[in-house]
Amino acid sequence: MLYNETLEVSKSMQLCKGKPSEYIIFENVEDEDLNLILEKHNEEFVTFIHKIGLSVEHSEKTNNYQNISTTILTLKTTCFKVDFNDTFVKISALKEP
Repeated sequence: MLYNETLEVSKSMQLCKGKPSEYIIFENVEDEDLNLILEKHNEEFVTFIHKIGLSVEHSEKTNNYQNISTTILTLKTTCFKVDFNDTFVKISALKEP
């Protein structure tokens, strides 16, 4: 049973150079907050990042009959381009030129 799941997006901003390659589109988006959009489309986004490259670390501990499990997903792509429109959001992974 899953009790707590979070998807964190770094707040650091940096200039990225590259050309958009793989992308995903979320249609009918009312929010302009990227974190809320990713929260609503969590499974689709995780499937997308698996496709473009993802490192997965998993650990489990049991202490006094209580199991603690942690999975950390780390993107191999570090830069994304996010385009907001009135009816959709397009998230593109950037590839080095």
